[in-house]
Amino acid sequence: MSADLLNKLKASAGAVRTVQLRDVELGLRILTDQDYLDAGIDALDEMRERKVEFGIASSDLFEAAKATQLLLRALVDPETGKPVAGSPKQLRVVISSEEKNWLIEQYVDHEREYSPGERHMTEEQFAELLETVKKTPETALLSDSSSATLKRLIRTLVSPPAN
Repeated sequence: MSADLLNKLKASAGAVRTVQLRDVELGLRILTDQDYLDAGIDALDEMRERKVEFGIASSDLFEAAKATQLLLRALVDPETGKPVAGSPKQLRVVISSEEKNWLIEQYVDHEREYSPGERHMTEEQFAELLETVKKTPETALLSDSSSATLKRLIRTLVSPPAN
């Protein structure tokens, strides 16, 4: 991938949503595939360090640890973009599980808005996107679309459905 394209991708990942938790404004940044991988590995490492046996009984613990790891990466100072907390424990001791769930919902909503996936689009929304792409193929909307949406656009443009 060329450096120019890579820089464009990096720049488009900068969307931050501001949310208010109690009296504090927090930013939620869009996570990358690398963030998801790192969060899963760090959650596994945390469980290993605590000598938690892996299995069905501990799967809820793993999912909770992974969610905290993801939030750790997503939560930023909305003004500076710097992480809010330096460790999962720092985050866990200041937010309740209810607040954690609310922050996760806010993140998922932000991700859907910023990177709309095909499964979240109505047929009308997809048709509108398709028309926009036909009229202005250089549209920035493409860089914000999920890979599933892009694949569907390509299939539709290459082989339009019969009317």
